[in-house]
Amino acid sequence: MKRISIIAATVSGNRGAEAMLETAVGRLRDEHPDTQFAVFSYYPERDGELVTDPLVSVYSSTPAYLVLVLFPWSLVLGVLRLIGVRITRMGPESVRALAGSDALVDLAGVSFIDGREKYLPFNILTILPAILMGVPVAKLSQALGPFKGRWVRLAARILWRCTMVVPRGEVTEQNLADIAFPKDRIFPAPDIAFLFEPRDALSDEGSIEADEILVRISRVKDEGGTVIGVCPSAVLAAKASAKGEDYAGFLSEMVGDIVRRGHTVLLFPNATRAGSAELRNNDLPVIEQIASRLEGSVADSVIAVGGDMNAAALRRLVSVCTCVVVSGFHAMVGALATSVPVLVMGWSHKYLEVMRQFGQERYVFDYSSGDSEAVLARLDELIARRDEASLEVSDALGDVQSRCREQFLELDRRILW
Repeated sequence: MKRISIIAATVSGNRGAEAMLETAVGRLRDEHPDTQFAVFSYYPERDGELVTDPLVSVYSSTPAYLVLVLFPWSLVLGVLRLIGVRITRMGPESVRALAGSDALVDLAGVSFIDGREKYLPFNILTILPAILMGVPVAKLSQALGPFKGRWVRLAARILWRCTMVVPRGEVTEQNLADIAFPKDRIFPAPDIAFLFEPRDALSDEGSIEADEILVRISRVKDEGGTVIGVCPSAVLAAKASAKGEDYAGFLSEMVGDIVRRGHTVLLFPNATRAGSAELRNNDLPVIEQIASRLEGSVADSVIAVGGDMNAAALRRLVSVCTCVVVSGFHAMVGALATSVPVLVMGWSHKYLEVMRQFGQERYVFDYSSGDSEAVLARLDELIARRDEASLEVSDALGDVQSRCREQFLELDRRILW
């Protein structure tokens, strides 16, 4: 029986991370059905409540737990290992689960990046305990670097202790080359969320609300209407606020323009923490702000997700949209994975990298341009050629998913067999 630990992703909160986590569990189970999984989550209480799968255990990976529990115990076990004493049944249950694992799978979406130095300790501590205890580490598809800053470059030296690192784009691959990272440990592959399947879900959050929304969307489409999905980003909202910009206002005006063009709009999140006003891993407050600014007939033509909703339920909603406009990376992945035409308002090269693989780079905008008219004009074009765009995405999807699967085969080859 295989035992695999997974870190840097959660079942609740960020739905992109959830899709990555559940995909990893699902695809590893395809080859190793009886595998036991130890999920190290920074929302351990909530995830522990949601997950009922008997083969999936949830442990804490909050910064405090990493510093006060996992690191000290791994240091002790690591020293014992150096003197020839290998012990895997010592310490708290979480430590024993990690020490007894065949591999640690790190699903950090981004790590060791210039400008995000405050996250470096977390980036290090997510993999250091496993390394100290001799557990092989595989960082599956993610963005890393650039490593130009002194501290980032220094912290990234820990990557040399990983058995396998998977860059999810050409830029990350070049960043690794810039620091002379060993080529034989690099295995480029697309984001694993492209392989997500509804059967992979570890919770049923939001299924009832999704059913209700699907009924409303069905009525619109039965009457010949079109539904345009709009997914705001709390990350982008925070970036805009720091610059004194009104992101919610920008999107509310855009939603109004879309409705006045004769469409129904579905406001959906890619991260949810219902009941919290915090923007961290939570797009719901932004959706509420957008919806609160809409009035009259415009408000009547907008459907807004209001509660926690898992990745499977969100994929169901996206799949019935005519087109979607998104600001989140995994919201884009979710649309492409269901062959739904997507227009991106992002802030990083990572969007263009992926959209180019589907021949859709024309539909990528930098939000900072603030040019809503240009975005709307391109959206009109996308809606008009939605069938053609959907076929373009569908034609490319098979190859992307095939390359994505190869990283699991490589993980098997390098570590699990």
